[in-house]
Order: sequence, then structure tokens, then C-alpha cells
Amino acid sequence: MTNESRSQSPTIVLRISDGKRLMRRAFADFAQASRCAEAYAREGFVVDMVSATGTFLMDFEPGRRVLAV
Repeated sequence: MTNESRSQSPTIVLRISDGKRLMRRAFADFAQASRCAEAYAREGFVVDMVSATGTFLMDFEPGRRVLAV
């Protein structure tokens, strides 16, 4: 018997900072997380994209496109 009420865990976490506060947003879709990170960066926020396990994926800085490792 399968458990259909089981939710899918997020795969991408954004850490969004304005220099004073840190906010986190979780996404199950990589493309959506990337678009959101770019939008926050355009508005002046520093954004780190990490996997749900904590592995660093990308860094988005204000006014810049993307810095990938």
C-alpha cells in the first residue's frame, strides 16, 4: 500500500540576505528557484542557492548575473 499523502521534500533552498536579515525559501523546482534568485538579486539582495542537503550550488549577487562554482 502506498502513502499518497506523502509530500515531496524541497530540493533547492535559497538563502536571501539584505546584509541585516536572512530569509530562506524552499523550492522543489530548480528552474523556479533560479528565476526567484535572479529576481531577488536584481532587487539588491545577496542570494545563495543550496541543495536541501546543504551543498552550495550558486551565488547571486546584487547587480550581477550568477557566480557558479
